[in-house]
Amino acid sequence: MGSTGFRLTIYREQDTERRSQHLHLGSSVSTNGSFTEQDISAATRVAAEFMTAARMHNCQRIVAVATESFRLAANGEAVATHISREIGCPVRILSPAEEVALTWRAVVNDFPDRPGVTMVDISGGSLGLGSGPSNNKGPCHNFSFPLGTSVLAPRALDDGYLETSTRTRLEHHIAETLKPAIASIGPVLEEQIVLTGGTVRALAQLIHTTRRGEVPNDINGLGIDCSDLGHLVKKLSELSLPARLALPGMKQRRSLHLPLAVAILRQTMRSLGVHEASVSTMGLRDGLLSRLMTQARAA
Repeated sequence: MGSTGFRLTIYREQDTERRSQHLHLGSSVSTNGSFTEQDISAATRVAAEFMTAARMHNCQRIVAVATESFRLAANGEAVATHISREIGCPVRILSPAEEVALTWRAVVNDFPDRPGVTMVDISGGSLGLGSGPSNNKGPCHNFSFPLGTSVLAPRALDDGYLETSTRTRLEHHIAETLKPAIASIGPVLEEQIVLTGGTVRALAQLIHTTRRGEVPNDINGLGIDCSDLGHLVKKLSELSLPARLALPGMKQRRSLHLPLAVAILRQTMRSLGVHEASVSTMGLRDGLLSRLMTQARAA
C-alpha cells in the first residue's frame, strides 16, 4: 500500500500476476496531515478488491504492507488497523529501514555480477538510499527521506509545472538533506549505481523512446545519465500538460509528477557525484516476495 498507489502481486509457479491502482495518498497526506474520509474509503475499497483476488487464486500466504504515507499520516496507524479489520488480514506499516533493505536486496539480486550496489529508490512517498557489498544480507548504509514525488507535489508543483525558482530551492533542499547520507556512503562507482521505482522506470522509458523513436521492449538495465535528465528538465518546463501527454512513451498517470521526479533524481545523482546509472525493474514487491519464498523454504 504505497504513497502513489496500491499494488498486488500474486505469485504462482507458472506465472506472476500484477495489478495496480493509483490513489496518490501521499499528496493528500502532505496537504492535510492525515488521511481524509475519501482516502480511507478508496484505500479500503481497493485493498478489499485485491484481497478478494488473492483469495480467488487460493493464495496460501497473504501479506499486506504499507509505506511512507501511512508513516507520515497522523491517523496512519488507525487507518491501517481499520483496513486490516475490513479485509481480514493484518496490515503492517514497514519501517523506513526495512523498506530500503527489502528493495536493495531485490535490486542486488537483479544485478548479481556487481560486487557492490548503491541503490536509489524514488517512490511516491520517499527517497531511499541503500549501499553495500552484494554478498551482504542487507545494505551497510540505509537511509530514507520523505522526498517522494507524491509527498512533495502539493508544495512544489503548480498545475503540473515546476517553476525554475521552485526547482532551484528544491534542489538545494535535497542536497542539504542528503549530505549526512552521502558522507556516510562515501565515494561510489558509476557502475554500482542502480535506480528503481515506478517513476524512474517511466523516465527511462520516456528517455529511450525519445532517443530511438520506439518504446523499448525491456527497461531493465537501461542507462540514465544527468545529460538526459537535464534535457528533460528543459523540455518539461516548456510543454503544456496536453503536449506532455503527446510525448512518445509518456504515461498519463505519471505525467503530472514527472517534472518533479526528474529534479529529484538529477539532484540525487549530482549529490552522489555520478553521471550515469542503470535502471532496475525490481522493487519492494520483489523483495517481499523473495523473503516470503526464503521463509517458506526454511520452514
